[in-house]
Amino acid sequence: MGFTEILTAIITISVLIIIHEFGHYFCAVSTGMKVDRFSVLGIGPVVARLFTYKGTEFVISAIPFGAYVHIVGMEPEDEPEDGSPPDPDPTLFRNRPLWARILTIAGGPLSNYLTASLIIFSVLSIAGNRDVVTMEVSAVQAETAKTAGFNIGDELVKIADLPVTGDEPFDKISNATGSHKGETVAVVVRRDKAEVELTVPISDAGLIGVGLVEGEVILSPASLKHSLTTAVQHPINITKKQLKGLYLLVTGQIDAKVSGPVGIVKEIAKSAEKGWVDLLFFAAAISTLLGLFNLLPLPALDGGRLVFLFYELIARRPANRKVEEMIHGIGMLALLALILYVTIVNDILG
Repeated sequence: MGFTEILTAIITISVLIIIHEFGHYFCAVSTGMKVDRFSVLGIGPVVARLFTYKGTEFVISAIPFGAYVHIVGMEPEDEPEDGSPPDPDPTLFRNRPLWARILTIAGGPLSNYLTASLIIFSVLSIAGNRDVVTMEVSAVQAETAKTAGFNIGDELVKIADLPVTGDEPFDKISNATGSHKGETVAVVVRRDKAEVELTVPISDAGLIGVGLVEGEVILSPASLKHSLTTAVQHPINITKKQLKGLYLLVTGQIDAKVSGPVGIVKEIAKSAEKGWVDLLFFAAAISTLLGLFNLLPLPALDGGRLVFLFYELIARRPANRKVEEMIHGIGMLALLALILYVTIVNDILG
């Protein structure tokens, strides 16, 4: 991959993060909250002030990673520490109705899901229907798969004499492996235009130990109804598959490598090499995953903040703000450490 593809990948992921933060910003100002800063690029100290719009300062920050929106009244440092009564300003996050705070926190992930649907609808409307007819091996993860002889780039053709090409090949693969859990079966792959038969053990979870991406894709005209339906269903299907994969990973049923920012940029760059249709479809998938990841109920993520808001909804009183922010602070440090570890071990050294 060349410099152009890598630059395209970086711009793509940056735009998706900005869209995520814009979702927070839009929901906040739409529900009467004050947003004093929107860093459209980076975190940390401000290095450039772009413009101010309706009380919000749009800036670029020193550390060129991600983006952020500062909603006034959301952090404990926004509260008085001299014992004086809390500021009753109705534009502060903490003084807004609970439904408005929930919408504001959920606005980021929701904007990513909406963006994914808009991308898919636009591509189908312009380029036509995108029929994936084969799935290709993108990573050989399990030792059993390595021993069986899988190579990156292999296209799956048959599993236990069951064809896994044509309409919905991923589902066909899942059904075939699920029907032969714990068995060793013949798997036919297409490699360098020739078919090769491998002997592959299928795990008790119904997995063959490889990562899969789209292989051969055929474009055909798409109706308006099909475009709309696919635009809604595709992000939902991606979410279901990722949640299933996450469950299997956490429960130890699969052994897979998780990609960090560098790995994601590499995958986007690979899709850019295939053309703008593949790039946009992959961008829709990344936008979906960005929304899903942030909805996970973990400290520092939007999902973690929603947990505390739903606690307030049930308990009829807010959680201790200092305790909440301490938990989010620890979660943020753990998240940054995990990203650093994954980036070095999996993306760079792996």
